[in-house]
Amino acid sequence: MQQSDFAEIMISYSLSTACSCILLMAAIRDKGLLFLLLALAIIARLLLVFGIPCLSDDIYRFFWDGLLMHDSINPLSYMPKDIMLESNLTEKEYEALYPLLNSQEYFTIYPPISQIVFYIATIPEVFSIYKSTIIMKVILLLGEMGLLYYLYQLLSKLNMDRSNVLIYALNPLVIVEIMGNVHFEGMMVLFLIMGIMLITHNRMILAALAITASVATKLLPLMFMPLILLYLIREGRPYIKFLLTFAFFCAVFFVPFFMGLDIPHFVESLDLYFRKFEFNASIYYLSRYVGKLITGYNQISIIGPLLSLLSLGLILFISWRSYKQDEGVGELIVSIFFIFITYLLLATTVHPWYLILPISLTVFYRRIWIVVWSLMIILSYSTYADPDYNQNLYLISIEYIIVGIVWYIETKTRIKIN
Repeated sequence: MQQSDFAEIMISYSLSTACSCILLMAAIRDKGLLFLLLALAIIARLLLVFGIPCLSDDIYRFFWDGLLMHDSINPLSYMPKDIMLESNLTEKEYEALYPLLNSQEYFTIYPPISQIVFYIATIPEVFSIYKSTIIMKVILLLGEMGLLYYLYQLLSKLNMDRSNVLIYALNPLVIVEIMGNVHFEGMMVLFLIMGIMLITHNRMILAALAITASVATKLLPLMFMPLILLYLIREGRPYIKFLLTFAFFCAVFFVPFFMGLDIPHFVESLDLYFRKFEFNASIYYLSRYVGKLITGYNQISIIGPLLSLLSLGLILFISWRSYKQDEGVGELIVSIFFIFITYLLLATTVHPWYLILPISLTVFYRRIWIVVWSLMIILSYSTYADPDYNQNLYLISIEYIIVGIVWYIETKTRIKIN
C-alpha cells in the first residue's frame, strides 16, 4: 500500500477503527480483558517494526540528518540541496537518499533528542535503509511501551478507569503513524506524561527533566509551559526550582546542538511553516477563502502569522483560566488538551500524526469526537492520490463538518446529563 492508494487506506483505517472500538467497549464491560488487549496492542506495534514506511517519506530526512552528524556536519546548518553541491560530500548514501527527500530546499527543524535517535540509527557500520528503519522503530516501540505504562500509572493515581489506556493503545492512527510511519509524537507524549506524573509526586527536578526531554523531542510542548508554571504556582509547588531546572536542562540539550547554527536560516525555516506550508487546515482554509475573495490571491503570508498570534493569545488565556479554577492535575491535563486543540484549529498544517497527543489525553478526558477525528483525518490522504498533490477541499470539509457535528452532539448530551 502506498500514499496514493487512498481507497485502500480509507477502508483499512475504517475497519481497524471499528475493531478498535469493539475491543474497547468489550474491555469496559469486562475489566479482565485489559491486559490481554494491552498485549495485543504491543504485538500490533511489534509487527510493524519490520516494515519500511509506505505512507510517509519523512524517515529519509531522518536518515539524512543522522548521516550528516556522522560526518561532523550540523544538520541544522545546511539544506540538502546545498550539501549536494559540495562535491566532497556527495557520497553514495547521500546520492541514494536525496531523491527520496520531501524537503530538499528546507533546513531541518528536528530538535536534539530526535536527532540523537537519527544518529544512533545511522551508525556507518550498520547503515542501510532497512536496518536503520528497524533500529529507529525499536526505539519508538520501547517509547510506546513506556508511554502505556505511564498512562496506566497516571490513571491509577487519578482513580480513573484503567481500561481508558486502551483508547490510546488500540487506536489505529496511533499505531500506524508511530510504528508504521516512524513519527516521534509518541516519544514526545511519553516524556510529557512522565513529567505530569512526576509533578503529582512533587519531584520537580525529574519533572523538569522529563518535560525538557519532551520539548527536545518535538518543540510543540513549549506551548504548555505557561500553563504548567501557573499550575505549580497555584498548587504552592516549588515552581522556581522547576523553572530553573527546566532552563538548565534546555541549555544542556540545546546549546551544544545549536552551536555553529546559522540562526537566521533556522528562523527562516520555522517562518516558512507559517507562511508557506498548508495542509488539512480548518479555520485557516476559511480565512484563506475570504482573503482570496477580497484580494484575489492567497494571503497565507499574512493569515498564517496572524492565526499564530491568535493561537498564542488563546493559549495564554486558557492557561490563565485554568489557574483560576483550582481543580488539580485533572484540570491541568484537560487544559493541555484544549490548548493543543486550539493550536490545531488555527494551524495552517494538520497532519494525521498531530492527533497523537490529543488521543493520548482523551485517556483522561474521554471524548468520542477525537476518536471520530482520528478516523476522518485519513481523508487528508486523498491529497496523495492526486498526481499534483492538490488537496481535495470537499473531503477536508467533510472531515471537519462530521467532527464538528459529533462534537456538538456530544457536548449537548453531556450538558443535559450534567
